[in-house]
Amino acid sequence: MSGINFLSRFICFSALVLSITSCGLKYVPGPSLQDLEKNRKTKLEEQLTRDFAAVGKTYVSLTYGETVVIKPLSYQRLDSLFEEKYRLSKIGLPTKDLEPLIENQKMVLLSDTTEVLYMETHWFELIQDSTCEFIIAQCFLNNKNVLRKMDFVDQFQTGKSNRAWAEIYMKEDWLTRDMGYTSNEDLSFYSKMKNREFSLQGEEKEAFLNNVFLVMRIARENKNTAAQGIVLKLAANQMKNEIPNFQPADYTYSFKKEINSETKQDQYVVEAVSLSDKNILITRKYDEFFMPSY
Repeated sequence: MSGINFLSRFICFSALVLSITSCGLKYVPGPSLQDLEKNRKTKLEEQLTRDFAAVGKTYVSLTYGETVVIKPLSYQRLDSLFEEKYRLSKIGLPTKDLEPLIENQKMVLLSDTTEVLYMETHWFELIQDSTCEFIIAQCFLNNKNVLRKMDFVDQFQTGKSNRAWAEIYMKEDWLTRDMGYTSNEDLSFYSKMKNREFSLQGEEKEAFLNNVFLVMRIARENKNTAAQGIVLKLAANQMKNEIPNFQPADYTYSFKKEINSETKQDQYVVEAVSLSDKNILITRKYDEFFMPSY
């Protein structure tokens, strides 16, 4: 009889499952972390598009850094209790003393109105007339994707002639060789230039970046960031702009690297000697960031 009763119960259970399935009830998984992040960024971009359009600026999203979750102290305390419980369980020690602390902290958390925030470091561009403004901002959103605040980390302006190079610079796209990713050589170049740029302000920052974009053009042509190739072309370009009737082909060029006696940093020296008159010598110097030294 027990086998028959089991079979009967099994048939009834199967019928119940079929009945639920036929009613259209099924498990629907929640959104993944990737989906939540994508939706959060979409909402942020929609908000920024509206906000900047209201002041006559066109917003263009460039890229993002890693998401940072900022939890209130009550959440952090609960996390630390769970971590301690896991640690003790892993080494075979009792965790019963932690249970009341965990339950108490859960109650504290329920009464805490402080929001969990998601910080997105965002690189973007604003276009207005002939001016392009590039911004790095830290954007703080809650779990409903409402933008609570935005702090600017860095920003600069440039003309439309440098827009494409500024975008490459901001996103750190490949510069010297297109290998489907940005090479270590290019990343090292960006890191060096940005560390210097972040320390500058106003006209000094603008002049530095304009020179960076010129250097990037040369590096793209040379297919490398080697100092000699960059500085020789910078010097020829500078002489042509500064000296009337200067013809680069009428000179021979030499390059050397030395230590600047004042700054104690590397500097590059280019000497141009006239092919028609060896007594004509033109010298140009550049610092370690390829800025002209006067």
